[in-house]
Amino acid sequence: MMPPLTQFTAPGLLAHLRSAATSLVPAERRVAEVLVAKLEGIPEYSAMDVAQAAGCSTATVVRACQRLGFSGYQQFRTEVTRHTHALAGLKPVGSHVLAVQDASAEAPDGYDENSATADSSEQEALLDRVFTAAREDLQTTQSMLDRSEFARAVAMLSGAGAILLLGTGGSAIPAQDAALRFTMAGRQATAPSDVLAQQFTARLLGPQDVCVAISFSGANLHTLAAVEAARQAGARVIAVTSTGLSPLAKESDVCLVTGTASTESEILASRVAHTLVLNALNLAVQQRAGQTGFGPSAALAGLLSKTLRAE
Repeated sequence: MMPPLTQFTAPGLLAHLRSAATSLVPAERRVAEVLVAKLEGIPEYSAMDVAQAAGCSTATVVRACQRLGFSGYQQFRTEVTRHTHALAGLKPVGSHVLAVQDASAEAPDGYDENSATADSSEQEALLDRVFTAAREDLQTTQSMLDRSEFARAVAMLSGAGAILLLGTGGSAIPAQDAALRFTMAGRQATAPSDVLAQQFTARLLGPQDVCVAISFSGANLHTLAAVEAARQAGARVIAVTSTGLSPLAKESDVCLVTGTASTESEILASRVAHTLVLNALNLAVQQRAGQTGFGPSAALAGLLSKTLRAE
């Protein structure tokens, strides 16, 4: 059981619920799903209301809250009540982006220096908001990432035969980047871009191999199909996702959650967070193998030197 946690920010509270849920048993996970889905209404809900929504007993609700780090449901409700206004006010940064784009689309053809100056100020403020939101997301991710799960992932990857990295859409780039870094370190790692190739490759894995699935939502059907193929082949699965309540989290042996305030605002920083987690895994695996850090293995150093232009 986690020690009581009472000093959350509003985004941190939501991120904690989404990440800590990976440690819950199925009935308690349903409670966590209800708590996240109905967070703004929690101040008005009793433990019995939550139990009915989750299809469990009030004792399970209390136990789930305790496993999430609170003394019980009452302390959890008090914590949520303290942040009611902030939780309701969490706005996706993307909405500001759309607002600026809409405004520019309606601008007149003629050049207006005063208007251009005002637009420039708004754009600078937007730039600051985007970077501020990203920093806050990454700081929250760092504090919520389960260190014991990270250590388990490092151990799995260190002893792995082949490493398959899965990612589609925006998650494809972090997957391919990680595959390249593992390959440079002398590991057999691949990240097929085609979704059928992902499933075929996953089905050819074995019990000594590891599948690393990266998905922001944790609900991508192509990624889940490849994960199922990997599990049928006996391979172990490491998930890198943004919520411990996702289908991917439930299908993984190890789940590294990099979730923050909400699925709307987090997507701006999630790719960076996922890449940082994958890079940290790569560094930790190299460290266990006695390598100093990023860079090609001795066997590949000669090949890399041929790709660099001599000055």
